[in-house]
Amino acid sequence: MNKEQILDRLNEITSDKNFIYVLSAIVLKDFCGTLSELSSKNVRESLNNNEVKFLMGLWVKNWNNKQETSYGELKVLDEVYNLMEQFHYTFMPDLSKMLENPSESSFDFFNNGLMFKETMFYSGAGAYDYQYTKWVTEKYKYDVDWLSKSKSINLGKLPDFYHSLKMLQQAKLNKLKFDSEETFRDKLLDVFCLSKEDIIAKDKDFTGILENFILDLKQPQNQNFKDVGDFNILAEKSIIELTEGKYFIPMPYDLSEAIYESPFYWMNSDENYRSKAQFNRGEIAEEITYKIIEKIFGTNNTLQNLIIKKSKSTMVTDIDILAVKDDKAIIFQVKSKKLTALSKKGNIDAIQSDFKKAVKDAYEQGLTAAECLKSSNDFQFILKSEPNFKFDFDINKSFVVTIVLDDYPAITHQTHILLGKEYKEFPVALNIFDLEIVAKYLNTSEKFIDYIERRIKFSQYYKADNELGFLGFHLKKGLQKFPDSDMIALDESWAQFFDGDYYGEISEVKKIQDNLRKKIGRNEPCPCGSGTKYKKCHGKNN
Repeated sequence: MNKEQILDRLNEITSDKNFIYVLSAIVLKDFCGTLSELSSKNVRESLNNNEVKFLMGLWVKNWNNKQETSYGELKVLDEVYNLMEQFHYTFMPDLSKMLENPSESSFDFFNNGLMFKETMFYSGAGAYDYQYTKWVTEKYKYDVDWLSKSKSINLGKLPDFYHSLKMLQQAKLNKLKFDSEETFRDKLLDVFCLSKEDIIAKDKDFTGILENFILDLKQPQNQNFKDVGDFNILAEKSIIELTEGKYFIPMPYDLSEAIYESPFYWMNSDENYRSKAQFNRGEIAEEITYKIIEKIFGTNNTLQNLIIKKSKSTMVTDIDILAVKDDKAIIFQVKSKKLTALSKKGNIDAIQSDFKKAVKDAYEQGLTAAECLKSSNDFQFILKSEPNFKFDFDINKSFVVTIVLDDYPAITHQTHILLGKEYKEFPVALNIFDLEIVAKYLNTSEKFIDYIERRIKFSQYYKADNELGFLGFHLKKGLQKFPDSDMIALDESWAQFFDGDYYGEISEVKKIQDNLRKKIGRNEPCPCGSGTKYKKCHGKNN
């Protein structure tokens, strides 16, 4: 089947009212389970978050309450997986045409819109949900009044809103048991549904938040959503209202992403506030980066907004964050650029333009700064926050790291392809979430600099879809040159380590597991947070 035939069939399947059960079964199979199961699953046998959101987007667009077919959900489930596998192949370019006109280099081969579109769609999520909720209050702390007045949102309660909702769903999952085939449908759907009363019971302030993320399924939605890269309303409204006060939330992760991303778009649509919102966004990107880096390098060795001048009236460049250890330094250049809609559609000109603004310009600015640091006596270094600052570092080698505030899909792949032909070494390009994880595992200045130095030194030698692939390999094997290999490609399994280890900690699942190992009274509340007694929850088999 070609792409058009696959999409036609997917549109036909998703127009059926009963497709909600298929969606629920997909989520239960691929996204529900113990931490150990989810962090060790074969990702090639599962759909990723983007694929499920794509299917949900088609369902929202095509939903027809009057069209109900008594098809076997399990049979259709198998067909959906089959169609999605075939759909993936449609992103591959015609190799016969490429062989007729071979590229000068591998960089030219991969430098096309279709293959970039594939990496953006299939490279997986760019952050964990608990990272979105951890940083959302910091990201919009200068916009707290606007959110309160314009959207009735109490910024400080956004994280608790998400975690409370997710815990309610987790409690349902913990108690889920299919008694018979007859109860399968109702129980499967119920586990992903919550009522308004459920959600706001903990805090009445949740009402204002809830209203901003509800999608009314009965109204026409997503009518322009036809292909990967098109705007999907679920990116903004991921709580789907089935009937009044009853909400379908199969993928809480999508809600965490919407909570982190949507406020910027809301503010950007306000002509009177747009410029203020954009200014705040740039400021906060640097502040978050500084907060992460300063913990590793210390206050005295972490400088923010360092201006470099050749003379009193001649500015050369500036460094957003400079981190120093002995005679080595890391130059962090921070951008708040997002991927545009055209880039997500695979428009190669837009991809290259966005990348230039997000990474390449920042890298070249960093290279200029690195040259100035080598001969610091020839330049003036001015720190905005300290009028009497004296630059007394003797730096022999600097490394450039570029940072973006949001998830920037496949940023490591784009860096490799779009800079690899031009530079023998290129920067480490990170989103703020990967920076946080790198900083956690490499929590001394020596470890952090060593990793960045190796990443840059071997930037042409190693290839991975995301930064956690590089980091996972480094923690277990060490980034180094291996004999008899010209290049090493790292698959997703190297990044999966963090699904269990890091996510287990940030989500407190490890803490809950430790509590479960302790002696708990059978009539005490289960520490998993289900709200039921231990003997009826995790203790029922003990």
